[in-house]
Amino acid sequence: MSPSKPSIDYETAKTVAAGGDVAARIELANSPDTRPELLYYLADDDDERVRGAVVTNAMTPVRAFGRLARDPSDRVRALLADKLTRLLPDLSRPEVGAVRDVAFAALELLAADQVIRVRTALSSALADVECAPPKLAVTLARDVARDVAGPVLRWCMALSDEELLDILSRRPEPWVVEAVAGRRTVSRPVGDAVVAMGDHGSWATLAGNPGADLSPKARRLLAERGHMPIGGVPPEEVPDPNAPPPPPAGPAEVSQRLASAVEDALRDGLAGQGLDKAGVEAVVAAASRRLDWAAGYGKPEGAGDKAARLAVSGGLNEDVVCDALSWGDRDFAQEAVALLARVPVDAVRRILATQSPKAVTALAWRAGFSMRGARTLQARGAGIAPRKLLNARLGTDYPMTDVEMHWHLELFDIAPK
Repeated sequence: MSPSKPSIDYETAKTVAAGGDVAARIELANSPDTRPELLYYLADDDDERVRGAVVTNAMTPVRAFGRLARDPSDRVRALLADKLTRLLPDLSRPEVGAVRDVAFAALELLAADQVIRVRTALSSALADVECAPPKLAVTLARDVARDVAGPVLRWCMALSDEELLDILSRRPEPWVVEAVAGRRTVSRPVGDAVVAMGDHGSWATLAGNPGADLSPKARRLLAERGHMPIGGVPPEEVPDPNAPPPPPAGPAEVSQRLASAVEDALRDGLAGQGLDKAGVEAVVAAASRRLDWAAGYGKPEGAGDKAARLAVSGGLNEDVVCDALSWGDRDFAQEAVALLARVPVDAVRRILATQSPKAVTALAWRAGFSMRGARTLQARGAGIAPRKLLNARLGTDYPMTDVEMHWHLELFDIAPK
């Protein structure tokens, strides 16, 4: 290994900072040995590359952040946004209060930046930080640009329920509601608001969110709209405590009663909602199928055995996989997709674990799914965030060519059929 290049003396460094060529100034701005006062001076350099190097240098003094937050280059400002959000965990300590105040002021400037690219860089970085400043998180969550607000609404835990409810009431746009529906935790008031304001996309996201604490009313409404939530639905009516106890019913009878009650409630609830008879029956059939699926969980049957049994009987298909995913049964879904796609289950698990929208979509195509099923496999099978899902082309078509999908599968040693 070659020896490290010796640092230059202070007087020479001052000369370079004041009038050296660009390459020398960039090198000086990158060096961990450069004195903080020289880095502060270089934060005003005429060359964007020098100022960018100042941003990334760990020795740059905090007082330079305000100057860099106003930098004429959006690239420099975006670099600063990324750096400051990565520093946030260290800024939570009480002994760095003065430093924190300066950094927060710079972050607030960046959150109000006129260039979407800068706000997006700040938002995407902030979404992954547990200790994000609440005021900053709220500013970004209320941004008019989807690329800015979306990541914070979906991932940032600094937003309170009160802020989320206010944002939903002021901006009930589908992408806003769906982002909130997919948060790591969703409280009952927020869940009720999503059900009241959302569409099928946000309802599906909420129903499949294991971190959502849903009220009984929200569970019923989701089921009525064809999105069975994890854990099922509560009984439709509270029994009369003075009534004589009914005779004990077997599991099959209980399932049949619940299925009949839900089907009747669905038909009543969907009446007058603009759906034709076929549309109503499609929703009822989906809910009924999913109740039947849930009834089977009491049987001592492994996921692989169940998938194999259904395959032999001709009952293994896209709907069955989607029903399993609606209940959070990923083990069965993986076994089923492996049989339908004729690939090893380990390959299915590896593809889903990558959370690659294109690879998962190619797997769904191989299994014979529609793009609707492919989207479900992305969201619920692989846990891909709603904003990253690969959507259909022209409403129903796969967005990639057969050649592209074969290529993605070959990355996992899956040869064409």
